[in-house]
Amino acid sequence: MGMAEKRDNPIANIERLLKKVSGQPFTFKGSQADLELLRSIFEGTYANAKPGDPSFHAYAAAVNVANEFGSQALDILELIPFNNQLADIQEEYMPSYPPMSPVTSAFFAAWMVLDARDFMTGVTLGELLVHHLQQVDKYDYLLKAMVALNQSLCSFYEVTEVGKHGVNLWDIVSQREMACWNSSGYPGRKGEIWYARLLPPFMEGANRSVVMNTPYVFQEGTRRTWENFYQRYLLSDFGATHSWRDYLKYGKSLGYWLEFVFQAFKGYTGNMILVTGVPDDPVSLPHSHPKHRL
Repeated sequence: MGMAEKRDNPIANIERLLKKVSGQPFTFKGSQADLELLRSIFEGTYANAKPGDPSFHAYAAAVNVANEFGSQALDILELIPFNNQLADIQEEYMPSYPPMSPVTSAFFAAWMVLDARDFMTGVTLGELLVHHLQQVDKYDYLLKAMVALNQSLCSFYEVTEVGKHGVNLWDIVSQREMACWNSSGYPGRKGEIWYARLLPPFMEGANRSVVMNTPYVFQEGTRRTWENFYQRYLLSDFGATHSWRDYLKYGKSLGYWLEFVFQAFKGYTGNMILVTGVPDDPVSLPHSHPKHRL
């Protein structure tokens, strides 16, 4: 079967891949500490000495486990081309932290397992992990975290209130406000826009969302800037056939949002990364390139 024919049969490709995943003896040897931490938070016996919100530590542990799973899953024959694509992207953006790269290690790790889709099947490594967990019927605490993580995406939020215990962020598209704890420690300033991945509370009874990545902060522009961008997207050719959610999660191509962060980079501190511009206006992006149009 040729490559073009394989791409024309996505259902068959998915079924073939899921069968391979079901028969694979995945291990989590390198993630035992993360699994124990996640289980303790899930069971309410959380005794970890790390500062911060337990929901953040639960999701961060799950992302670590998902990355170990991904490193094994990418050895499956059907995923070798996807593995090569991810390796090329990692080499191009060199995820770490500014000044080496505005694409942080945490941002990339979450993107790779949650948002990057194999072009042959359209599935993510996070979705494959959920399938595996459902098949083995173990790790219910990891399954709960992964379901929420797979549903997550990075989006644009306005800081509406800054307090001693966190910030209130206004989701510009869904038009709702959320109390959040920011893992990087950056307190925020009222009126600035954050590009970040938010996750709901992991524990029962908790009422505070968590910001998973060091926020990318727009100190220029306002909520209206991004409302206008949203309206332009809806009227665009791509927006006519792709939902806003799919655009934010998957972009227009593999690595699209990594490229946006790179092009928008302006500066940084130890707990935030300063960015500027909008994706559909190359002039507004400090590092735009005619060969890498967003």
